[in-house]
Amino acid sequence: MKRILSAALAGVIMVIASAHIGSPDVVYDGNAGPYALRVIVRPPSVVPGLAEVIVRALDSGVTRIVIRPVYWRAGVAGAPEGDEAKPVAGALSTYRGQLWLMARGAYSVYVTAEGRRGSGTAIVPVMSVATGRLGFSPLLASLLAVLGVVLIAGLLSLVHAAAGASLVEPGDAISPARRQRARRITVAAVPVLALMIFGGARWWQSVDADYQRTIFHPPTPTMSVHRVGDQQVLELSTRAAGARGALGDVIPDHGKIMHLFLISDDGMTTFAHLHPAQLDSETFRVQLPSIAAGSYHVFADVVTETGSNLTLASTVKLPAPTPRAESADSDDAWTRTPTVPRLAPAAAAPLGDGAMLVWTGDGAPIVAGHPVELRFIVRDSAGREVALRPYLGMAGHAVIARSDDSVFVHLHPMGTVSTTAQQVFELRDRGDTTRAGRVRLGAAQPAAPMAMMPLRIRDAAPLGGAVSFPYEFPKPGRYRLWVQVKPGNHVRTGTFDVIVN
Repeated sequence: MKRILSAALAGVIMVIASAHIGSPDVVYDGNAGPYALRVIVRPPSVVPGLAEVIVRALDSGVTRIVIRPVYWRAGVAGAPEGDEAKPVAGALSTYRGQLWLMARGAYSVYVTAEGRRGSGTAIVPVMSVATGRLGFSPLLASLLAVLGVVLIAGLLSLVHAAAGASLVEPGDAISPARRQRARRITVAAVPVLALMIFGGARWWQSVDADYQRTIFHPPTPTMSVHRVGDQQVLELSTRAAGARGALGDVIPDHGKIMHLFLISDDGMTTFAHLHPAQLDSETFRVQLPSIAAGSYHVFADVVTETGSNLTLASTVKLPAPTPRAESADSDDAWTRTPTVPRLAPAAAAPLGDGAMLVWTGDGAPIVAGHPVELRFIVRDSAGREVALRPYLGMAGHAVIARSDDSVFVHLHPMGTVSTTAQQVFELRDRGDTTRAGRVRLGAAQPAAPMAMMPLRIRDAAPLGGAVSFPYEFPKPGRYRLWVQVKPGNHVRTGTFDVIVN
């Protein structure tokens, strides 16, 4: 029974993971009422565990920051009271605090800013999953080993004294027979202690093995490609992913039920951002555009009704495209870039039709574990700024992947969080859920947010030509960055290489 429960728990954990692979920290840029904030949440690698929360007020007037962990099932009504984040010495308008995440699953950190203009709260979705094990340092391991030897020696001394000196009246000498008996009992206690230590070690190994089964690994769906008429279609199935039926509560994010990313295995020269349709609770299908044949890494982002934002990861080998290969969704976009500029001052990536995506950041090196603002502007062939149109409700989208595929993240101008996950928590706080905990959507819930409906944004007012993405690279290495914007009627993709120190 214990093994069955452990396996079931592992299956649950697989489908409540963060929508980032190898990039656990959450970055959010947005407003808490009248105040602009940047929030970084560093979730614990073990659960229960302490999450670190760093809040920077981007404008003046903030005098107090309160942070509060809200579990999806409990909601605000069942959440603990918030903790006040303390100002960081020497850092302007920056606050730091820690929160216990006690359960696995979807959380939101509610960040309340108070000041001269009143108060407001930002919702920052965070996934609480086990991603590692806490080990001993060599010094601590050596110290514990020495203490263990001392404790065993002390225990044997107690056994010897109990069988010998403790049975003699004060001032009397211990007889040779009693001394011999004490030695025999002490020797007999050695294998008993050894058996207890061995049993304790086996118990600890069993507990550790059970815990390792709960460590998150990205769900691996099965992939298949087949012909439908004169088109090639890619099907993704979760039936063999260890999470049977768990994706039945997927809801649209930015108007799409799934965001599917294909990155070619030949040095990441081909990239595609596609939007499959859901055939049933476990199957998704997308029509393949005209992209090169070969092996691809596949990453699929979805959001569930619990507020969980997760990524499915797999690989697939695509055949040569059909002569009439085309995408079924006008929001799909793909690019092939054999030569890619490195991110540096004034570096520019072509977008087509003479337009360029220009890096507007400075020349400071990008360092792992430090926040960075990825800033760009779109210019035409004459160097003029080009106004953007919203792409899936935002000024742009970005994808970052490390060269060894150990890191993948889908970014928005507001950071790594999903707006739909935020709105799910808002709906739960209002009580817009059924008795089973499902979010009320559709015609029965006219107040449901647009981001949770399968709508496309068209004919929206033009934006400026600038777009930026806050992020924190998790480790050094070479990364590739794809930035997708819409300077006209079509989505364009600019590609850069990024070296992180």
